Amino acid sequence: MLNPKTDQLVSSMAVPSDVAPEPTRALSAAEIGDFVKDFGRAAGRAKKAGIDGVEIHAAHGYLIHQFLSPFDNHREDQYGGTPENRRRFLLEIIEEIRRVCGEDYPISVRLSSSEFLSDLYDESLKLQDTIADAKACEAAGVSLLNISSGTHFTGNTIVEPTTYEQGWKIPFAAAIKREVSIPVAATGVIRDPAYAEKILTDDDVDFVAMGRSWLADPQWGEKAINERDEDIRKCLGCMYCFETAGNNLISGGSHAFCSVNPCMGEEASCDDSVADGEGRSVVVVGGGPAGLEASMILAKRNFHVVLFEKRERLGGQMYLASLPPHRAKMGNFILYAEKQLKDLGVEIHLNEEATADKIRALSPYAVFLTTGSVPVLPRSIPGIDRPNVYVAEDVLTERVRFSGRKIAVIGGGLTGMETAEYLQTGGNEVFEVEMVDAMGAVGFPLMIMDATSSLAKLGVRTMPGHKLLEIRENSILLEDNAGYRIEEACDAVIVALGARAQNTLEEALKPDMKVFTAGDAKRGGRRIPDAIHEAFQVALLL
Repeated sequence: MLNPKTDQLVSSMAVPSDVAPEPTRALSAAEIGDFVKDFGRAAGRAKKAGIDGVEIHAAHGYLIHQFLSPFDNHREDQYGGTPENRRRFLLEIIEEIRRVCGEDYPISVRLSSSEFLSDLYDESLKLQDTIADAKACEAAGVSLLNISSGTHFTGNTIVEPTTYEQGWKIPFAAAIKREVSIPVAATGVIRDPAYAEKILTDDDVDFVAMGRSWLADPQWGEKAINERDEDIRKCLGCMYCFETAGNNLISGGSHAFCSVNPCMGEEASCDDSVADGEGRSVVVVGGGPAGLEASMILAKRNFHVVLFEKRERLGGQMYLASLPPHRAKMGNFILYAEKQLKDLGVEIHLNEEATADKIRALSPYAVFLTTGSVPVLPRSIPGIDRPNVYVAEDVLTERVRFSGRKIAVIGGGLTGMETAEYLQTGGNEVFEVEMVDAMGAVGFPLMIMDATSSLAKLGVRTMPGHKLLEIRENSILLEDNAGYRIEEACDAVIVALGARAQNTLEEALKPDMKVFTAGDAKRGGRRIPDAIHEAFQVALLL
């Protein structure tokens, strides 16, 4: 799909992947030999170019992993059948690189500690298999082992969504380190310098490997060294980088993007350091992600920023996203922004709604409207205004609390699924209704997979392919795709059907001042990266 010049995929076996099924054939022994030489030549080019070492990617379900894995490799020649034969391809690559580059040229090998498939299949790569592979790599002269986990079937253990705890797979790497004498590096959604330092001082591993942390903040290391942990713009684990990378590969677009770092991939043309504000006052209305980003950029540009937020805290929809179970990391950006706004001298007014008269009284040079959105409550649904009907925000902020109740959540997007999880963990019996045929029909597959898996484990009943017709006093009326009507008893109904723009000030202010709009205030129902990126660009326009 990604390379039209490739007419067929190759693997250890002539078995297509269930994750991305395409015609696949097994490599012949002669072709494996050619591949080995190709790896050697590639390492030779790297050395010639001045690269200090190379890493062989033998993890994550890619080609070499497909040979190592007893799940993928059922060959009957010298490259399959026994653990020794399964790792032969990798060891021949290592030997060839050492022959081409010299025995003192550093080689790292990345391995998956486990495929996490043992609950589903009898044969799969487990920790003990990888320990044996690690020992063989050490004996072959490898300088470093870089330990990750997972295969394509268990992609969330490779690139973890928000819900995975920091350092969750460090114990697997530590178990391998205890069995070898060469250095071991490890991944594990590491976000905090203090935690990374603890892993090293506890001697769990020798190196901490991070990817997305550096995309969110390229100065992560510099800030960590200087003990400026609060100034690090931390990764949310929202998967936007992988979503955009995949979409752009397929569409022929540009590159990956980061939710919280609008400059990622655009560094050469991305300059927010020009301090040309001359102390002029600007008003920002709304303290959600768009308002926070706009305020930071404007303050860096030396404008005097006055930020109004009608609620008691900053964050808007981003704060709500941090409230469901295991999603606290979604609040990282809020903590970062609060620290930056304080350091930049932004004047913040919480619990204060900005009116047109109040804004005019300040005589601002410009106004930025980042007032966000409000939940959609379709008036066409009979009973939508009943007292037993609530929105997700009511539940997540605990304006209303439920325990031991039967609750219907309407809407199968991420907001609806996370709200259902929140209610189910609070001791309620929850079922979730979605009009289209699949839960999470819109969204990045790994995030949807993570959410639906959590619902299944908790016992939340999901009802895709059902349309809400009416809300009654103690039940809801549904219609399935075949036209059958179903009445489901429930004590309360939570509506999570998207959001619409909330922007009542633009028309009143535009005639007599410069007004800019960003985020959901411009068009409701968008996502965090849309709000942050748009606010960044708009704040540079002034």
